[in-house]
Amino acid sequence: MWQGKYQRWDPVPRLAGKVLYCEAVHDDWEGFRVWLRPEEPSLPMLIVKFASRLLYANSDEGDRLAGIRNMEEVKFPHAFWIVAESALVDEFHRQSVGIRANDKIVHYAFLSANDCIDVLSLEHPSFSYDEKAQQSAPGDASRATRA
Repeated sequence: MWQGKYQRWDPVPRLAGKVLYCEAVHDDWEGFRVWLRPEEPSLPMLIVKFASRLLYANSDEGDRLAGIRNMEEVKFPHAFWIVAESALVDEFHRQSVGIRANDKIVHYAFLSANDCIDVLSLEHPSFSYDEKAQQSAPGDASRATRA
């Protein structure tokens, strides 16, 4: 994980402490979106949308093994984090030669059960649900689509 101080963020209270899986990451003309499916079949798919983003990275959670400074404060399962004093923001400033040094860049970390998605943005994301996306995961008959 990127070094920094991970601060629990609860933008969607009904999903606080729930296991979520990343189903898709889209970056296209509609904006940057992360699709998160709750493990609980009764909960709908969540779509996190950034109107604009400066940088994003997606990696398998199994490859993110390094600890962080305040690991004892980070409790799982929980998917939503804001990273203060972020090494990723520092690296972004280094690579962009400081052209955004005066901007308030926020590092959002979405730590799902299968992927870790880091997003740098100047704006907060919006959240919506896709009720139609309550489908079963491949090989999981218990998550059948509800009519």
